[in-house]
Amino acid sequence: MTNIPVTMGTLSQQEPSITINSLNNLTVIVTSSSIATGTSRINVYVSQDGGFTYPSTLTLPLPSGFTTQGNAVGAYGYSNTFMISNTQLNINPVRDSSISVYTSTDNGVTFSGPVITCQGYDAQIYNDKPWIYIDNSNGSPYLGIAHIAFTRYYDNFAASGQFYQRSLDSGQTWSTPQLLSNQMTGSAGFGTNVAVGPTGQVYVAWAQYSPGNPQFLFRRSDDGGVTFNPIVSVSNISLVPSPLPVPGWGFRVLTSAFLAVDVSPNQGQGIVYAVWQDYRTGFSHIYLSRSTNAGNTWSTPIQVDDSPLGTQNFYPNISVSRVTGLIQIVYYTNRVNSSLLDVYGTTSGDAGATFAVNTRLSAASFDPNADPSYGEPCRSLGDYIDVAFSYPDRPTTVWTGMINNVQNIISNL
Repeated sequence: MTNIPVTMGTLSQQEPSITINSLNNLTVIVTSSSIATGTSRINVYVSQDGGFTYPSTLTLPLPSGFTTQGNAVGAYGYSNTFMISNTQLNINPVRDSSISVYTSTDNGVTFSGPVITCQGYDAQIYNDKPWIYIDNSNGSPYLGIAHIAFTRYYDNFAASGQFYQRSLDSGQTWSTPQLLSNQMTGSAGFGTNVAVGPTGQVYVAWAQYSPGNPQFLFRRSDDGGVTFNPIVSVSNISLVPSPLPVPGWGFRVLTSAFLAVDVSPNQGQGIVYAVWQDYRTGFSHIYLSRSTNAGNTWSTPIQVDDSPLGTQNFYPNISVSRVTGLIQIVYYTNRVNSSLLDVYGTTSGDAGATFAVNTRLSAASFDPNADPSYGEPCRSLGDYIDVAFSYPDRPTTVWTGMINNVQNIISNL
């Protein structure tokens, strides 16, 4: 186990994503939101030695008229293309939260200026938490198409809907946003995710909070994102309290939906995996359901963390090796010290039938409230961490940890 500080700054960094060039695993790109004086900027950290050092740092430019940015997620695709999706906002006096994409075709040396894919409007249309994926499945007829899913809030968060867009030209232009959820007054959803199957199936999922019982919902497209099949419920969800009921903790913990698809040539090819945090036991644990028929039906959820009773485990993410089909699930937990956090992970080599004994990925526990940048106590660790595989099946995890009581991005190799 090797912990590597991606950042060691004095400005808070959170919500990391990691993307690895699948043709040349030496190129690793990590993104984060950097917080300074009440605003946020997207930083990009580029490694050309497989993630051991990150000597190159870029701050993505703001579009004209915007003052802050966040929610960055990276993707790698066809023809050595990296893309970063994120939100752009005005914060004084309006919000105008809009989705944008930056593109690099030189392994992260440079990125294009931002392309606005979906414009926000004051508090009436607030676009949030985009997730991006580029189709790079060898058997796909839609190779190179980029897919984005996100949540749109209406009328100062009175209602929300889950939307999808695609790009056929490496992020230069984007389709009109397509509503995937059943938008209605009082509806609430969060945490979209998008993945692509071995022959180009597009999978979009989200956590539907209300109305009715919270659920992990899902839709599939069989034509590269032109149309989508009806909504399928993966599972009911018992939402995790936010903040979690741990003495001294004050940061929010929102429940998202996470997806991964096995595109390897092995026994799990085509299996779709759904992962989320759940409070059904009275504590937060990590659950997984899988589908062997392209999302039409789903298995009974299983708890994949082996943390002791009474612990809190949250913010999972999942990745599947495109070479061997090995599954890696990572998450935060207080299993080492009830008031501190660590990052743990577990693997499956049998297509999700069983999972290995969980292992500690963080070298030291940390205090999630140590950084005062968000007030006292700290109100945010971001809303996700991330994991990605390099060839053939070595996972790299990135998370928000603490260095000198400042939020910084840490990786595990």
